[in-house]
Amino acid sequence: MQRDALLTQDELDFIQTMQHNPQLNVRDATSSLLVNGGSQIRDLLTRLAAHEQVTLQATFENQQMTFPLQLVEDEFHALHLRLGVPSIYEDGPKVRPWRLVLDEPVALENARGHPGPMRVHEVSFKGVLLEVRNKTKPPRHFALWFSPSGYERIALRGTFEKETENGLYAYQLNQDAKDETERLRQFILQQHRLTHPALHQ
Repeated sequence: MQRDALLTQDELDFIQTMQHNPQLNVRDATSSLLVNGGSQIRDLLTRLAAHEQVTLQATFENQQMTFPLQLVEDEFHALHLRLGVPSIYEDGPKVRPWRLVLDEPVALENARGHPGPMRVHEVSFKGVLLEVRNKTKPPRHFALWFSPSGYERIALRGTFEKETENGLYAYQLNQDAKDETERLRQFILQQHRLTHPALHQ
């Protein structure tokens, strides 16, 4: 190789390997959205997404999924529309967020990872249904960690709503950090896939 070459042979080989690696060239089909229908529709959606909350809604059986359309900028400063993690709702006497019923209740933990007396029985992106053990009075507010098995723990902040007929306590979630809300939605979406595999094929 010439003395004044910009790259060594090893560096060139590495770049070529990266370029031809099929795993690195696969796009995430769930996060990108191709909009057909002309530039006027695309421009309108882009303007709306830049200034307002725009969603895409799908209805199936007794459930609804609402996907936020987000305007993202790539490394070349080009703007693209991307589907966000959906909010899942179920129909009934009134439309409410889809609740994941846990097989085993999960203890909420403090910041150090120690479990407390509160156990999660059901969770949605808007609220949780808790059992409080050790005859502890349910708090008006809590800020604890939800650590389902096999997942990174998620910070939850809740405000007491009501006691149910079977002695559980309903809390409305009011997350401070947007990324914690997204992680909770992602967890619920993953569990929804396991519960309704035919829908997510």
